[in-house]
Amino acid sequence: MSLAPAVESYLSERNVPFEVLEHPHSSTSMQTAHSAHVTPAQLAKAVIVRNANAETSADSYIMCVLPASHVLVMNWIERDYEGHFRLATEEELQSLFPDCEAGAVPALGQAYDMKVVWDNSLRHVQELYFEGGDHRHLIHIDKDRYLQLMQTADHATISCTPDTVEYYQHMH
Repeated sequence: MSLAPAVESYLSERNVPFEVLEHPHSSTSMQTAHSAHVTPAQLAKAVIVRNANAETSADSYIMCVLPASHVLVMNWIERDYEGHFRLATEEELQSLFPDCEAGAVPALGQAYDMKVVWDNSLRHVQELYFEGGDHRHLIHIDKDRYLQLMQTADHATISCTPDTVEYYQHMH
């Protein structure tokens, strides 16, 4: 497997130029950044959350896109989206992203008709990379082109660095 067909067709239909970067197999986004020789701030990772209070299943999932160097602050999502959120399970991810390997969700929820919110810190990088749908390929895209794709998505401060997360988890 290389690129997820949904992502490849989404980018092609919009004439978005991208490169595919092959790297040694990795299991975490930090390992991926290291093995692909990109900074963790340049690697956008997708974290899928589910709102237990959502009225329809289509409204219940949100893809949160943040740098690999950051962690999601769940109470910021709960505050901004007025719900009770939890991380999606592996089974849910498999059904939401059937063309992807487990744990290799591309940070392009629009290709899957999913609501997306991206972290404001992604504005500060020039080049952007994200999972292609497996554990060996990244998609490299110009940050401005990526943000154009994200025009219909929300953006907010939804993450922070791991060394500050304990402080922010207790703030509302």
